[in-house]
Amino acid sequence: MLVSLVIRNFVLIEDAEMRFGPGLTVLTGETGAGKTLLTRALGLLVGERAEEGLVGLAADDAWVQAVIDVDPVALADIPEEVRDLVSLEPGEAIVTRRLNRQGRNRCFVNDAAITLASMGEIVGRLLSFSGQHEYRRLLDPAYQLAVLDEWSGPEVIELAAKVAAAHQQAQATEMRLHEMRRTREARLREIDFLHFQVKELSEAALSVDEEGQLLIEQRRLARAEDLLKSTGAAADLLSGGDAGADVSSLLAQAVTHLAAINSVDDSIDAVASGLAEAQYLISELSRELHGLLDAIAVDPARLQVVDERLRQYTDIARKYGGSTEAALAYLESSVEDLDDLERTEEDLTTLEHDRETHVATALELAEELSRRRRESGPLLEQAVVDQLADLGMPEARIVVRVDPREGWEGLRSSGSESVEFLLAANPGQPPRSLARTASGGELSRVLLALKCALAGVGGNETLILDEIDAGIGGRTGAAVAGKIRDLASSSQVIVVTHLAQVAALADRNYVVDKKISDQGPAVIHLSLVEDEAIVRELCRMMGGHPEDSEAMAHARQLRERAVVSRLSG
Repeated sequence: MLVSLVIRNFVLIEDAEMRFGPGLTVLTGETGAGKTLLTRALGLLVGERAEEGLVGLAADDAWVQAVIDVDPVALADIPEEVRDLVSLEPGEAIVTRRLNRQGRNRCFVNDAAITLASMGEIVGRLLSFSGQHEYRRLLDPAYQLAVLDEWSGPEVIELAAKVAAAHQQAQATEMRLHEMRRTREARLREIDFLHFQVKELSEAALSVDEEGQLLIEQRRLARAEDLLKSTGAAADLLSGGDAGADVSSLLAQAVTHLAAINSVDDSIDAVASGLAEAQYLISELSRELHGLLDAIAVDPARLQVVDERLRQYTDIARKYGGSTEAALAYLESSVEDLDDLERTEEDLTTLEHDRETHVATALELAEELSRRRRESGPLLEQAVVDQLADLGMPEARIVVRVDPREGWEGLRSSGSESVEFLLAANPGQPPRSLARTASGGELSRVLLALKCALAGVGGNETLILDEIDAGIGGRTGAAVAGKIRDLASSSQVIVVTHLAQVAALADRNYVVDKKISDQGPAVIHLSLVEDEAIVRELCRMMGGHPEDSEAMAHARQLRERAVVSRLSG
């Protein structure tokens, strides 16, 4: 329920405040007084876009603020992710929209800044705003479909949401499947190429350790003769040979000579000890050289094998990154890529099955939704026809046409059918689309009839009707007033009206007045009127003058009858 509305520096409204309650609140005033500015301000709170020129001259920015009492039922209708943005809970919520001259908009709910779309999600679900723009919406088949679902009840609304979700899931799967099929040829080429590379690298069986060992072996084999010659000469010098005395024998002789004077001079003993150690070391090195000499072989065939294997390392490295390490890393990543691509091919089969499953689910849900809509259509037709009869259109006939679409190709997120409301306003006329047949007054009454019908199945708690009685007067005006009274008995209703019959029924009457001054721009004032002031406003609305006693008596009589009707109804 809307508790209050405050407007500051909005076009010609410098400062206005309205308080609301259950029942009917009306806004009246002369044509051009600015009544539509109030509903325009409310429209900003339900997410409408702000055009230039809405900020008044009194300040640099304008703002519209409403206090809304949120009950648990209305709260549950708001998407959870949006509720969480502002920690929305049952109780009073403060909604604010600020505008500045530079075109910047700021939206707040409970002092939390949110986007315009999120504000519309919240406030638009708490207030049913039927401004003049809704007459145009009434001509939109998508809106007519939403009306049919709302009439059909929460189970159908929930089913429609399931159809939309299932359709989206099936579409997403189909798009992914299409993309996988579109890229399959390129993917298969890549799989073949990766198979070739992985096979080449795997069969090469590269190893950093092996490469290092082969490089050492290659150097040895390439200079095997030099190694034999130099190593043999060194071994002969150390341990004797054809060349004569060797180093080891000479050291042995020196050690023998010094042994004869052992313990005579400590310094000589130390030298003797060092020579003995040197003799031992030379002997060990000699044996090692002879061992190495035995291991050296001149083997041209083995050298050719090693050269060829190292050439393979070089060729592979040149193709795959410049080194053995890079080639091995490339092999590892290629194996992973190949696994992913081959898994994608496996996923293609799974995805085809998933697509069939999702499509079948969406079609099954859509079929049930279609059945429920077809069943609800005639009931809505009768409910609206009954309301139209009370609104001065007793011969009018509304037809809810449900046109089915076949198969997956015909399924949309809204279901497997299109819905259109047709109107036959007079006897003998075939039903035709509202857009082609209905006048402004007829559209107003059809919209009001729909609102009354929907109110009977638990419509929105707060209804804001902006000149829904446009183009209506006389007996039809009285009928419209009666319908609005009926709506107000179960809902909070706020009406901008030019009909005295409607204004007379109000629980609260606000009068909008434009003051024009020579000293400055025009300013719009808003006043809550009571008692005799209400009678004077009713008199004005009926074309009379407060100075005319008969006109005032007529207005007072209208007000008294309305009060009695409201209390008894």
